Amino acid sequence: MARMFFVTVLYCLLLPLFQSKIEESQYCSTQGSMASVYSPVSSTNEGFFHADLNLEKSLFETVAAYVERIVLPIFVAIPGTDTNIIIRKLNIIKECNYLDNNAKCICFDEDMQNNTKYSVPSSEMPCDTNCSHLYMDGMKFCPENVKILTMEVKATGSFKLSETSDAEDHKTNLTTILASSYSNLVGFRCVKILQIRNRNTVDYELTVNGRTKSKNLWSHTQDVAYLTNQSFKVDLKSFQVKSTGLVTIEISPKIVHYKKPLTINCTIDDNVESVNWFILGPGDEEEANISARHYSFENNSASNSILKINATSIWKGKYYCRFYFARGSLVHEASGDSNIYLLPEEITTIPTQYSVSGNESIPAKCCIKDDGENYAVTLEPKGSSDGDSGELESTVNGTKCWKYVINFNFANTTVYSCTFTNMVKQSTSGMITISVLKENEASCKGEQIAGYKWQTTAAGQYAESNDTCEEGKVGKIIRFCNEGGKWSKVFVNCTSKTLIKLLFWAQELSNGRDSTFHGLPFVLKNLTDFNDKQENTFPDNIATIKILDTLTLATERSNSTFNESVMSDFFSIASNATQNDAKNKENSSIHSSSLMRSVEKFSEAFQAPQENYSLNLPNIKLKGQMFNTVPSKGYREIFSENYTSTVEIESNSLKDRVNNNSFTISSILYSNLDQSLSARNNLPEDVKDYFINSLVQSTTLKINNGTQNMNSKITINMFFSPRSETGNPKTAKCVFWNYDLFEGEGGWSDEGCKSVVTEKGTNCTCTHLTSFTVLMAAKKIIIPFLEEITYAGLFISIGSLICFITIEVVVWKTVVKNNVTCFRHITLINTAIALLFAQLFFLIGSIQPVKDNETLCTIATIFTHYFFLSVFFWTLAQSLTLLYRLIFVFHQMSKTTFMSFSFILGYVCPLAIVIAATTNFISKGKYKRENICWLNVIPFGKVTAFHTFIVPVGCIIGINMFILTAVIVKIMRPSVSEGKNKEDKETLKKIIKAVLILTPTFGLTWAVGFLLTENAPYFLHYAFAILNSVQGLFILLTSSFTETKVRAAFIKHFKSMTFQSTSENVYSKTTAHSILK
Repeated sequence: MARMFFVTVLYCLLLPLFQSKIEESQYCSTQGSMASVYSPVSSTNEGFFHADLNLEKSLFETVAAYVERIVLPIFVAIPGTDTNIIIRKLNIIKECNYLDNNAKCICFDEDMQNNTKYSVPSSEMPCDTNCSHLYMDGMKFCPENVKILTMEVKATGSFKLSETSDAEDHKTNLTTILASSYSNLVGFRCVKILQIRNRNTVDYELTVNGRTKSKNLWSHTQDVAYLTNQSFKVDLKSFQVKSTGLVTIEISPKIVHYKKPLTINCTIDDNVESVNWFILGPGDEEEANISARHYSFENNSASNSILKINATSIWKGKYYCRFYFARGSLVHEASGDSNIYLLPEEITTIPTQYSVSGNESIPAKCCIKDDGENYAVTLEPKGSSDGDSGELESTVNGTKCWKYVINFNFANTTVYSCTFTNMVKQSTSGMITISVLKENEASCKGEQIAGYKWQTTAAGQYAESNDTCEEGKVGKIIRFCNEGGKWSKVFVNCTSKTLIKLLFWAQELSNGRDSTFHGLPFVLKNLTDFNDKQENTFPDNIATIKILDTLTLATERSNSTFNESVMSDFFSIASNATQNDAKNKENSSIHSSSLMRSVEKFSEAFQAPQENYSLNLPNIKLKGQMFNTVPSKGYREIFSENYTSTVEIESNSLKDRVNNNSFTISSILYSNLDQSLSARNNLPEDVKDYFINSLVQSTTLKINNGTQNMNSKITINMFFSPRSETGNPKTAKCVFWNYDLFEGEGGWSDEGCKSVVTEKGTNCTCTHLTSFTVLMAAKKIIIPFLEEITYAGLFISIGSLICFITIEVVVWKTVVKNNVTCFRHITLINTAIALLFAQLFFLIGSIQPVKDNETLCTIATIFTHYFFLSVFFWTLAQSLTLLYRLIFVFHQMSKTTFMSFSFILGYVCPLAIVIAATTNFISKGKYKRENICWLNVIPFGKVTAFHTFIVPVGCIIGINMFILTAVIVKIMRPSVSEGKNKEDKETLKKIIKAVLILTPTFGLTWAVGFLLTENAPYFLHYAFAILNSVQGLFILLTSSFTETKVRAAFIKHFKSMTFQSTSENVYSKTTAHSILK
């Protein structure tokens, strides 16, 4: 027995010699013993070693006698190796006796004589007090040169006493209990209380020499809990212990290149339950959890976990691997720093593109996010090796910039590379393109517009304004010069710094850095708070959609599920984003596709609180059901707000797909996504003008436990009511959004879908689940010569109006003799002026270059809108004045009152309507129609810009018709002085004259427009075009030529002008004749 004990001790002493120099600790135990080995640093193969043996006191003399009898030297072969060790000297140097929580130690010299004695309480025994140091001092070895080869394990623990106990008052007793419980732990050296927190939480530190098993350490910790609970009331579940020193960590390689593999291996010689990895990056306030998809875990007699990632900026920092035992109450930790050399992940060049007409000095900057790396930065023409290192500016808001001056002297377009090189010679570049302006090539001329100054820019290039984004935002203010040399709109591409930070957090979650389950709700809450405080700009909306898409990716990768609160936050943000996206349809289709995918995929992560669930938001409606088994009636949901949409999946179709598993089906209806999604598709090209003519609806199926049988087709039946009556039902196509079409931008496809059109809408049957809608071609109403008639009528009308206004000016003093005639002619001439400008701007808006220019087209639409409204309000002023004369026969209206009333009604009221319309609809991109300079009429069934015209016009026409009826009734009253027959004839004449005169001046011809439905006969279209395009001619005829006084005054003026001209001619001839004589 003694020999076995001795061999074990020898093995523990000798084993470190054959290990690699990286290995600094080994563990070996036998029955009731423990060894701690020390070695001096030496370049030779000889050294002095020290071992601590814990054993029963009765065995000490036996072991000491046995050591003395050993015949040295001894040759020992290390098991499992080819290494042989020679032991030349073996001495006992210390004896410690533990009794009643006290340690009494004696240090011996080489002859086993007492040298030093000391006695301390074991609970306060300094962990670095060791006779081996004294012994080595005697051998002239410095303790600083001692290298510990066995494990020194540090463990920190904590527990809570009951709230009624004050731990500070019982610190001594608690220390005694800790020491008493842990002193029996193999390798125990010392234990001490570190601090008392909140009066009842005890933090302590335990030091153990050599390796110990989790089971053994936790057993002694439970002894602590048991003994403590006997004296104090303690929360038994509060005991937590974390050790360091039992886990070995290896980081490979030692120097990690950017985007290259990094492997970290953690091992513990124990069977533990689980593992977690964490990272603390530079500047992080707390550790981030690393997703389990990045590491493996094997547990057996020894446990191992290997972390593998590709090194980027988010992975630079200190790594922690933690093995768990006792359901997480005991943690074994190791940590290590990653030496990653980074490269900039985004380089901002200022400018990115620039145009010059010759040699020029151009200031430039290359900027990156400050990641703590020291880069060599150069700017040089592409292909050149002669670069300028530039001047580093001070870091502002985490951004570092290097500034340069480019002395450009090339004849052709040149690309400059701004290159960042790290310490391991990796590099990446940003580009600056300098374009040379040439006389025969298109370009956009420099100008100052929208508050920004723009330099002359080559066609096909972007110009960048020198103005910076407003406070709290980053980005550039840019403008594109198209191939024809025409400027596009100014794009203020400035994004909130808050959103950029949230996007970075979302990207960390998607890359597995931090817990999606805990991190995602935090990001959504901050995003909701941001949206509540301000309205998103288009760049902010793009960032919001990217955040939602990235969070969805994180959810998919982590297989996380979320409750109703988180789902509501996500869908609420998405609902606002669809509304903002619809305002910028021309730029938002690809973002709408991304948003739709995010909503569709994230809905699968909904952990619904009940079998039937729903979320009702302004622009997104969610309905769904959870099933344990396939119901006999299948799945059915109905959305019936504004437009009807139904979804149905038969039970037979579900059975094959779900494989007897529980499952969840969600259906989502988007109220306005059809306004921002593109109608691009891969349908046959026989019809090219498809548009989305229904709401967009998505349906998803998720198996709660198990997997879907994807080989089994699932049939979904849907019904969509049309959004617009302008669509041709014969061309209706049921389609789904294919995210892979058009190089990943997405588009509509009818693969696997069939369409059946009914009077109420379109029935769709498809063999897959995703997002669906109905495409339809617009009805083409081609009426021969209608356009030609309209333009011819407009020219005639404009000419007639000019003649009318001229006549009114000529005869004004002759005709206008009293208030009655004054009021009438004021309303007539203002009606004519407003109609003249309305028709002129309508013609301007029909010119193709104006149609192609969004700004000019919008301006033409605004003025056309305003002046046509003004026409009708002046007709209303005229009709109300006439009604006043009919009702108040003996009461005269003052001229001042009339002028104030009529001018406010004729010009101010239309202006108010137009301002309200432009304010509300232009910002949403819904004021004018696409490629047509007139008011937008889509979507049908909702208030549009066209309603701000047709509603007041319809009301005015109704009022004017009522007044015309009142006039006719007044005319039909019998006259006492005239006979019946004569009276009837005169009344009929008066009625006809009243209708002919008042109908055009009251604008009643426009009433025909209310009869123009999609199935209206051609003659109504012709009637509307003729009657309204030549309205100016009708005004000329009815208000000038048929008016006796006006006609007579104009003829008289014409004759006087003719007579004067003749007299002047006669006088000049007579004078000439006299001179000749």
